Amino acid sequence: MQVNINQLGALFCSIFFLSTEQIFSETVPLLSSPEVENPKSILFIGNSFFYYNNGVHKPLLGMVRANESLGKGHRFRNITINSSSLEWHDVESYVTNERIGSFSITSKNKYKKYDPEKYDLAIMMDCSQCPIHEDRKELFNFYVDAHSKTLRDNGVEPSLLMTWAYKDKPEMIDGLAASYISAANRNKAMVFPVGLAFQLSQEEYPAIDLFTLDKRHPSKAGTYLMASVIYSSVYNVSPVGNSYDYGLDQKTQDTLQKMAWKALKNYKNIK
Repeated sequence: MQVNINQLGALFCSIFFLSTEQIFSETVPLLSSPEVENPKSILFIGNSFFYYNNGVHKPLLGMVRANESLGKGHRFRNITINSSSLEWHDVESYVTNERIGSFSITSKNKYKKYDPEKYDLAIMMDCSQCPIHEDRKELFNFYVDAHSKTLRDNGVEPSLLMTWAYKDKPEMIDGLAASYISAANRNKAMVFPVGLAFQLSQEEYPAIDLFTLDKRHPSKAGTYLMASVIYSSVYNVSPVGNSYDYGLDQKTQDTLQKMAWKALKNYKNIK
């Protein structure tokens, strides 16, 4: 009997360590940057977290244009639905509809036509609780897989943006980080660690409020921090010292640049 118990114990231990190793490997990011270099056209697919403060694509484009080494011709497109999950988005239509982005009316009321957009990179986010909610997390994984395949089939690299914990529920970040990294690894995609940058900034500079009054959506400072993380992750450059003026006071802007860069470096060193 003792032999059988020992054998059972050994079997349990081997299963435990195998399972632990598998879980651990799923939360270590496979990619620390996108595969495409200096993408000129980026598609944002998500919800109000992206479009608050006139859209995260605005400060991101400003930071890119302030860095002359990245060249010219960058175009970013924000396609968002308030409160949406990835289930709500018809991603195939976004990357095959040639009318999207085909014209603009300038500040001088000039009608300007553009060639059809050919996206290099798509950045997706799900609703704030979808990756961790019992009723939604399976659908989160299903639609990350489905949309990633659709994007790749149309020549667009997929990526994910890790959202942040609510201001009054900081414990959310553990589940969010694990869910986003696991889904991204399964699809060989990059995760932009915005949620981890929010956590770091709140810990080190709590006086900078990253949230609106609802404790969920990003304040202007939160949107700038998000843009700084994306800028650093996509273009493999530090945001520290970037001259684009987003309308924050200089000290706050400098601090958020440092937090974005520190969070990204920490993320790349996860083992």
